[in-house]
Amino acid sequence: MHGNNQDHNNETEKADIYEQILLEGYTDAEIAEIKSLMSNWDKATYLTLAHSIVDRADRHGFTDDYLRYLRKASNFQIKGARKKLLPNGAYRWNKGSEFLIKRDGKIISYGEN
Repeated sequence: MHGNNQDHNNETEKADIYEQILLEGYTDAEIAEIKSLMSNWDKATYLTLAHSIVDRADRHGFTDDYLRYLRKASNFQIKGARKKLLPNGAYRWNKGSEFLIKRDGKIISYGEN
């Protein structure tokens, strides 16, 4: 049983690294906003929601500007966007140079082409 607790602690420590990265440098009010915006997201294939957001934001050019990334995804207007069903059951909306991917009502990814 002790081994399982150790494994769990290691996973928790790794997960906390991404949350630290995600929240670093923000005010308490901004952190509260980040956490609120995160409630609209799905961790998809990642171990934690923070890891998913940090990785996707970094890949889409929002490194160290995670609040801006979350705000832009949250403000994406689906109305008037082209909708496409993806093989994994998610939907991708494209509008102008932006896209948003959602599954079961939760955001999986956002980006700008």
